[in-house]
Parts: sequence; structure tokens; C-alpha cells
Amino acid sequence: MPGLVGHRRARQDGSSVVEAVVVVPALMVLILLTVQAVLWAEAAWVVQAAAGAGQRASSLTGSVGPGQAAADQVVAGSGTLTSPAVQVAIGSGDVVEVQVRATATSVMPWMHFQVSAQRNGPVQEFRAAPRTGSFSGRQAGLRRPVR
Repeated sequence: MPGLVGHRRARQDGSSVVEAVVVVPALMVLILLTVQAVLWAEAAWVVQAAAGAGQRASSLTGSVGPGQAAADQVVAGSGTLTSPAVQVAIGSGDVVEVQVRATATSVMPWMHFQVSAQRNGPVQEFRAAPRTGSFSGRQAGLRRPVR
């Protein structure tokens, strides 16, 4: 019996090296895929934020320039985007349209994820209520304070 145990052990010598050769690269790929997923999620969030900032700025001012600058500033502040493209337009009916497209930073050279966002909204402007001249506080049920 003692010879059989030694024989079995001799057949398993080096098996841990073979297992490590298979397991370690698979584990590395899994870690890199996790990092890539986080970079993609961050890039998707950044393009959403850039589109929102551009839409807000353009809808408040009614012009394309501030929206383009706001979206470009958000995109430039991120390190997770490559080749970003921002388009701001004011369409018919005073609707601001902002599109942001980019590629997420890649950890693996063969993986390239495109991210994009689009935001639309009306141009905000103050419009005074028309005065009819016949309105008084008493008709609206407003009372003067008693002194």
C-alpha cells in the first residue's frame, strides 16, 4: 500500500502549474471585463450629463453657443471618453436638441463601446401676462390688510 500512495502522488506532480496556467489568465480576463464594464457605465453617465447640461444652457439662453460650451466642458472633464462629438441645434417650435456621441475608453484593444445620449426641451423665455385692465384684487378675493 505505501508504494501505491507514492505512485499516485507522483502522477499529480505539476498539476497545480497546469491549473494556474488556465485559471490565472481566465481570472485576469474577468477582472479586465469588469473594469471595462465600469468604464462603459461611466462613459454612458458622462454623455447623459453632457447632453443635459447642453440642453439646460441652450434652453435658458435660446441660443446654440452656451449649450455647445456647457456640453463640451462636461465631456472635456471626463477621462472616460474618446472621440466625443457634440451637436446642439434649435429646431422648429423653439425646441433645443442636443446629441452627444463618444467611444468609451477601452481596456481591451478589441473592445470598443459606443455611447450616445440625446436631450430635447423647449426654449425657456419669460412672457408677461396680458393686462386687461379690468382685474382688481377684490374680484380675485384678495383683501387689504387691516390696520
